[in-house]
Amino acid sequence: MNLSDVFISRANRWPDRRAIISPRLNLSFGDLAIRAARSAHELQARGVAPGSNVGIAVRDSGEAINLMLSLWMMGAIPVPIDFRSRASERAILTEEFDLITIIEDRRAAESASYASILVDDGWTDCIAKRDGTCSFGNFEPAPAIISLTSGTTARPLGIVLDQQQLLFRLETNLQLGRRRPGGFLLDPIPVLSSGSRNHALSKLFDGATAFFHSPVFSAEELAEAVLSNKATGLCVVPTILRGLLELSCGRRAPLFPHLDVLYCFGASILPEEKRRARSQLCEHFAEGYSSTISGRISALYGSDVDERPETVGRVLPFIELQIMDRHDRPRPIGTEGVIRVRSPGMATKTYRNASRADGDRIKDGWVYPGDMGTVDDAGFLRILARTSELIIRGGTNVHPSEVEAVIAQHQDVREVAVVGFARSREGEEIAAFVVPSGDLNEAVLVAHCRTRLSPDKRPRRFVFVKELPRNANGKVIRAKLLQQLQTAS
Repeated sequence: MNLSDVFISRANRWPDRRAIISPRLNLSFGDLAIRAARSAHELQARGVAPGSNVGIAVRDSGEAINLMLSLWMMGAIPVPIDFRSRASERAILTEEFDLITIIEDRRAAESASYASILVDDGWTDCIAKRDGTCSFGNFEPAPAIISLTSGTTARPLGIVLDQQQLLFRLETNLQLGRRRPGGFLLDPIPVLSSGSRNHALSKLFDGATAFFHSPVFSAEELAEAVLSNKATGLCVVPTILRGLLELSCGRRAPLFPHLDVLYCFGASILPEEKRRARSQLCEHFAEGYSSTISGRISALYGSDVDERPETVGRVLPFIELQIMDRHDRPRPIGTEGVIRVRSPGMATKTYRNASRADGDRIKDGWVYPGDMGTVDDAGFLRILARTSELIIRGGTNVHPSEVEAVIAQHQDVREVAVVGFARSREGEEIAAFVVPSGDLNEAVLVAHCRTRLSPDKRPRRFVFVKELPRNANGKVIRAKLLQQLQTAS
């Protein structure tokens, strides 16, 4: 079944129910189906054909959802792109992923060497005369999406998902925090992120309203939007969660008691942050561990947040997970190693069969999300590090997360990221990038670590910064931290 068929059935069922609210759009399910059909006919007239790979680089997430539906209607394949990317980066993506065009909402400041279609404030008038019926004839089945990995350490991979794989992910998303059909999802994360995109699509398919907040906002503005709109769901990344925790500090009651779920995804958060999120923000706080290539793998919610916050929750029932050694041999329960999984929602191929030695890859019918971890006999999964981020010092494996957790215990540390750099006689050295929240210096942190970390795990350098570089999912871009070290040395 094509995903547009699923959506059209929802539009027929709830034509007058509000579907999308975004900075540019305010549409019912029926209006969204008509707009998507008109957009599809216009794109068809401009040369987009079934099977075409089409980039989508627009700031308004509501419009991005509309364009994805349009492409599904006509059998084309959406490729979401970061709307902040430069023209030179889009030109590279056009070549790497065979994009027939990129749909964008503003012309690049520099000259562009790729084909583009402008969807700006005049797009509604442009498509007004097009047919609003969803009739495009028969076409060969095509992938549902080519989802680009975040590319924090290398060029992004194109993860190819077919219609059933993506639909499975959307259906299983609804099992996380669903207490009633429909509802009101407030989504402040651009849908270029696969987590945000899948969460919004799954709620739309369940008859909910998806409210896409402006990409630029303060914690106060977001909280006001949640409360004034009586949202039933909110999805955030760690940077947004930390802003809300600062806002709620000192409260005796949760800031959002009415939410069915407050879902955090995209990057790791500290155990104490999870406990505070459940007590200060929403009792129904949930954390999900997933990747673009695998889909969701585990979920942490309910009392498990208080009792097992050092984990990312229980491995989901439909996931087959193994912990492997460096030679691809299964390891016993409770020991650490490389994570690999199989599930109905995992990707089975990448675009042009691209792969990496470390990180996202597919091998022998298994998906490797690129993380190291351990799972216990109760099914709780703990993430230790990206395979590419493991630090080896003096023959000891050092996981950045364990060093970060210790440094974050200091009351004057707001955020911290640990990286391995340069090779010395003993192996890699350890550097900690710290965002302070108070009066802090290196001597204080050295003393703090001396009583809590063994000598081979103590950072040799502390770098104080105003903020950590992050991608759209909130993941720290460690490559930029390493560049900063190299520039300073």
